[in-house]
Amino acid sequence: MDYDFSAEHVRFRAEVRAFLAETLTPEFWQRHRERGGGGSSPEFSRAAAERGWLAIAWPKEYGGRGLGLTEQMIYMEEMAYAGAPMEHHRRAVQQVGPSIMLYGSEELKREFLPRIASGEVSFAMGLSEPDAGSDLASASTRAVRSGDDWLVTGRKRFTSGAHFSDYLWAVTRTDPDAPKHRGISILIVPLHAAGVRIVPLIDLQGRHHFNEVFLDDVRVPARNLVGEENRGWYVNAATMDFERSGIARYAFLRRTVDRAVDDLQSLPLSGHQSGGFEAQRERIAASAIRAEVGKILSHRVTALQSAGKLPNYEVSIAKLTVTETIQQVCNAGLNLNGMRGLLVEDAVENDEGSPELEWGALYVDAIRHTIGQGAAEIQRNVVANRGLGMPRG
Repeated sequence: MDYDFSAEHVRFRAEVRAFLAETLTPEFWQRHRERGGGGSSPEFSRAAAERGWLAIAWPKEYGGRGLGLTEQMIYMEEMAYAGAPMEHHRRAVQQVGPSIMLYGSEELKREFLPRIASGEVSFAMGLSEPDAGSDLASASTRAVRSGDDWLVTGRKRFTSGAHFSDYLWAVTRTDPDAPKHRGISILIVPLHAAGVRIVPLIDLQGRHHFNEVFLDDVRVPARNLVGEENRGWYVNAATMDFERSGIARYAFLRRTVDRAVDDLQSLPLSGHQSGGFEAQRERIAASAIRAEVGKILSHRVTALQSAGKLPNYEVSIAKLTVTETIQQVCNAGLNLNGMRGLLVEDAVENDEGSPELEWGALYVDAIRHTIGQGAAEIQRNVVANRGLGMPRG
């Protein structure tokens, strides 16, 4: 495998960095804070869409630039490392769009793909429920056919971004008598439809990111079915692989490791002589090594996708490596900073004016990384079953 990027890819990375420098100015971050901050910024999504950044690897007929998956990976890596507020468009571009291209009807492709590429619409993922988290096959949200519509009733929990999104990518049960992994269908539910109620869920840091979504006989056009009826489990499995394989998670890890290294280098000599310093230095060094491994694993996923394959267990290996390392380096950064490391408060500004979490907040936030998008235990099962060929227990 060639680990070097081509000259064209190097130029493209420089182009993305120039765009970020032009766009993510102190003035931009000031406007972003005045509008409430957070990870979502329609202003940034529109600016990126105008440059054709959102759907880099999509065919031009769907509003993309028709470039390769490597360019898409470079774009996502640079955006995440810069801390760009991508939540308004990220799920639509990274998960929903590719899934519609694979499984959606021509009508769905025409209706949604150009609007996603232009940053016009935003999606939330309606997966987890009170009794169906990692065991998503236990989802009980019902969808019953009624003429030209589906009537959807149920409850989704930990739904990121539902409060600012236009649509819900919903896992629904359309055949209650079928075995657990069958009888599931994917529907695109308008979040502004009658019968939808969105309730905020406040996380450990007091932030509103998650939501609980209540669906009460919500009418969804029959054409909003993605893929075959009762075969939604397989559609959503591919959707989750698109999410787990994202290079953005690795870029966040690298950003966090770099910050920990900066803290190490800025410690006064007395700090270097403290009893706990050496242990934390070794932990951060180990995290930096694991981050490099995570980068190579993430690049491998992109290489497989570029070859027309749909990586599965490879995605789980990459996710496990990166998310567990995020927790490791956040723990080390917290301990390295002593009492100051215990601070859990609103984001502070870095030298560029963009928000940074205190180490205490990063440590608390790191808990979710091995749970969201498929818990670590689920990822290990995927690697065992599909990667090593081991039987199910």
